[in-house]
Amino acid sequence: ALPICGYCGCKMTPSRKHRLLQVHATSSTGALEFDLWCFNLRTEFKNEDDGPNGWIHRRAACAELIRARQPPLVCVQEATPAMLDFLVSRIGQDMYGWIGTSRSLKSGDEMAGFLYNRRSMDVVVHQTLWLAPDGIPRGAPGWDAMYPRTLETAVFRYHASQHAEAPGKQEIGMLRVLNTHFDHIGVEARKRSAELIAKTIADGVLEWPQCVQIVTGDFNNIKSNNEVYDILTKQNTGLLDAARQVTLGDMVPFTLHKFQGQSFTAERGDGTVELSAASGEPDAQHIDWILFRNGTDMQVKSRQYQVITDRVPDGPYLSDHFPVSVTFSIVKQGADTGSFFHESQTKSDNPSDGPIRSKL
Repeated sequence: ALPICGYCGCKMTPSRKHRLLQVHATSSTGALEFDLWCFNLRTEFKNEDDGPNGWIHRRAACAELIRARQPPLVCVQEATPAMLDFLVSRIGQDMYGWIGTSRSLKSGDEMAGFLYNRRSMDVVVHQTLWLAPDGIPRGAPGWDAMYPRTLETAVFRYHASQHAEAPGKQEIGMLRVLNTHFDHIGVEARKRSAELIAKTIADGVLEWPQCVQIVTGDFNNIKSNNEVYDILTKQNTGLLDAARQVTLGDMVPFTLHKFQGQSFTAERGDGTVELSAASGEPDAQHIDWILFRNGTDMQVKSRQYQVITDRVPDGPYLSDHFPVSVTFSIVKQGADTGSFFHESQTKSDNPSDGPIRSKL
């Protein structure tokens, strides 16, 4: 069977002119690496409920953390356009941009989007898939979910700075990054959404074979004895848990903490989210994950996994979730030797709410 293009929906027959970026693999220098974050920001719509923990009391510290560390990519959940606009304005519009699509199709709603460093990431393609059965309109909840949920997919070209004697940017390769936020009520929705993502990864292997694929999100499931985690990390998906490729040692037991920090001990999250775990793995109760599958040309390995526990000085934590960060070392890279074209760049039903949908 012919693969279906995940962006324009066509069947990828030989007659279709999909000229993907041509890359030439080179051996790793052993020195190149980048950080990728998964960060549920806690929506501004809960400002009144959250009181002193509201977004208006946290947003400046969130911007400062990102400005100080300058990760190439932050995959965010519960973000609104206004929240991302604030972060970009405080960090610097010359440094960061964002892309994402409001989950309900109403301007200004929450999204699972991307905050990317313009100095190291170029957006090639961005696409939004609603996590729902066939026939359900975009912007509507799927299965037993309370809210509409999306899978945001973006392909980025990653660059690294050259040495001082050779200024400019060195192209390293391409990343296909999938970011999501699973429903906190719908048990079936979480399972079915995981199955859709597994299929999307398989399609990506055919359509974007050169890319390393990275899946991030607030999955509203712990890792221990969990069907959703098993679906995404079973052998046929090819996805590896970035956290479990390194020695974790002492680890913050939760990524969700409801503004209680490391003193959080609850056995349940919101809705139907179970947090108790029988497994003794240090990250067994984490619900924010970063998974990856290497491509044919761009290949990485986890060097470090970190749960970031920063907080506002004498104030709240940055969110009710701790952001998680993975440092990826480049073990195989590519260099651009050709042009790129894809029909979705000119024919898109789901444009980003961000100021720039794609940079060609």
